[in-house]
Amino acid sequence: MTPSKQPLLLVALSSLSLNAWAEEDTSPVTLNMQPTVVSATRNEATIASIPGSVQVIDEQQIQQQSGAGRRVSDILGQLVPGLAPSSGGMSNFGQTLRGRNILVLIDGVSQNATRDNFRQLNSILPASIERIEVISGASSVYGAGASGGIINIITKRNQGQDIAFNSRIGLTTGNNLNAQGFAYELFQSATGRKDALDWYVSAGGVQRNDQFDGDGKRIPQDTSQGSNMDTETYDLLGRFGYALDTDKKLSLSLQDYKDQQDTSYTKDPGNKEHAVAIKGLVLDDQPYTHNQAANLNYTDADFYGQGLQVETYWRRSDALFFPDLARGKAGISNNNSVQDVYGLRLAVDSALPSIGQATGNVVWGADYDHERSRQRGDQYTVNDLVYSKTGETFELGPDITTTTKALFGQMSWDIGDWTLRSGVRREWIESKVADSIAYGEIVQTGKRSVLPGDTLNYGATLYNLGAVYHVSDNQDVFANFSQGFSLPDIQRFMRDVQSNFNIQSLNAQAIKVNSYELGWRGNWETLQAETTLYENTSDVTQFYDANDRVLRLINQKERVRGIENNVTWRMTDRWSLGGTYAWAKGETRQNGRWIDLPATRVSPAKTTVFVGYTEDTYTLRLQALRLASYDAAAKDNNGREINGYTLVDLLGSVELPVGRLEGGIYNLSNRTYQNAFAQANARAPYANAQGRTLSASYSIDW
Repeated sequence: MTPSKQPLLLVALSSLSLNAWAEEDTSPVTLNMQPTVVSATRNEATIASIPGSVQVIDEQQIQQQSGAGRRVSDILGQLVPGLAPSSGGMSNFGQTLRGRNILVLIDGVSQNATRDNFRQLNSILPASIERIEVISGASSVYGAGASGGIINIITKRNQGQDIAFNSRIGLTTGNNLNAQGFAYELFQSATGRKDALDWYVSAGGVQRNDQFDGDGKRIPQDTSQGSNMDTETYDLLGRFGYALDTDKKLSLSLQDYKDQQDTSYTKDPGNKEHAVAIKGLVLDDQPYTHNQAANLNYTDADFYGQGLQVETYWRRSDALFFPDLARGKAGISNNNSVQDVYGLRLAVDSALPSIGQATGNVVWGADYDHERSRQRGDQYTVNDLVYSKTGETFELGPDITTTTKALFGQMSWDIGDWTLRSGVRREWIESKVADSIAYGEIVQTGKRSVLPGDTLNYGATLYNLGAVYHVSDNQDVFANFSQGFSLPDIQRFMRDVQSNFNIQSLNAQAIKVNSYELGWRGNWETLQAETTLYENTSDVTQFYDANDRVLRLINQKERVRGIENNVTWRMTDRWSLGGTYAWAKGETRQNGRWIDLPATRVSPAKTTVFVGYTEDTYTLRLQALRLASYDAAAKDNNGREINGYTLVDLLGSVELPVGRLEGGIYNLSNRTYQNAFAQANARAPYANAQGRTLSASYSIDW
């Protein structure tokens, strides 16, 4: 089927969606009760008042999809229409939203940095999450990074209980029931409140072992972005709140998350025909992700008649990558990327004077962010599968300190059947590039020479304007224009240059994206549906200059256009039917013609369908995901051909006299396939993805 006909198929099928199926329980479901979100506007707003595509994934949906060992990227790849499928490993590289980068927040604090390690979605265990808000389309509300949209992960907190506990234990195995392929999960939380104090603490751990494809063969490690196999993960979380009075509250959030690989397997370097796992790897320092964060917030619901929110935060992101490729005279080295970030955000919600029947408010404030990024690489000698450090350490790009200051304002008006929203944000960005030893010169000549640093200044002014027309209590039509931007990855730009390179020639600037969106949503008691048409464009792109061996920003137009649809139909009190469809076409203009973007940028068309059944004490859900084949970029010599695949899962839960048992069979048909990430990005031969996987977990609230 040609891409041009795929949107027509979607309309014919009405496409289907899980995201509206908010809770699968025994009580009647009322779909027309609109949840509130904070990610789209930085204050509470109903979905009906937002001129754009918004999705809320609640705790029950997350719990239903999260078998032991599964990651947030796996869950969102299944549930979010415009998001590319998961890589199946440590990284969310290539998992774009509407063909652009996503800004990942945890409790409103950005997990992105100017040096992108693509591990933001895998920085928290699913068991720690209360809900996830997904805002599709470019946004500047939280600053840089959201050229494709925002994913805000809201962690669990006290829900008014005086004292409560939750325990969860889970087990996952491959189809062959090989004990070496078991994954184990343990989770424990405790929450309570006393007088003005409330608190929530949790500890979760996952042990993943071997994984097997549909033929029962062990899957080899991905040495570029990192794999799931033989990893240990822990996630420690704490939230503490203190009510100063009925309007004022202090809250403190703490997190320590680590994902560590420890394996003796790797991909057989001698087999050029098939990706085969081979044992014998000797490597002391193996890939990991280690994130730590502390957030202190103050809210006042009546600050001189206004709402006030002051947020301070600190976080450290520490990621280590496998010593994967030999680079000229520098040989083989790993890559350790560390970012230390702290900042302050101030937002004030002020009511505007009424004009006739029109009422409105404005959220305005300022943001400050300070980031220090560094990358180092330890050199290795390799003897067969034995990796030994030589004692040499390289700077893989200069240390960079980036300071961002911003002022913003977001206005909303309710006028009869209309809601109008508009806003502006101005950013001032300064990047101080330290003197360093030019890694590119070591690669080329083996000599160590100083690459002089400098200071780069750039910025962006971004606007948004949108309207919602409330056709009835159950239907909305919306149109929206919004802008977002990404910061240039200067550290990566500077990795391959020589010591005589002039930093000012980088043409550093914010990569601005214009997003246009037109949509309709309907929300009835037994039916919820939405369809959205969009296009996003930019005049600047990142380009690798092979002559100077440096990434550059060049004036090259790009555009992505697409359609997203979803519908959920509650056929009876017991049966529900739904699914999603997303199709996008991404192009860049080179040498006077438009050529298609690769699958690392634009996901092939994705369709999901499900049928659900709810009984008094149990639920069942059969779901399928179809990723279409994609060869447009390959024909333009701008990417690889992607072979499509279909995956089917069976999920269920049952209430026991004490506690709840949940289970799942993923890849029910035991299909042998290669996921989109492997086909689009991995080095040949490409490894297969997981075959049939069985999962079971038991949880109890007490």
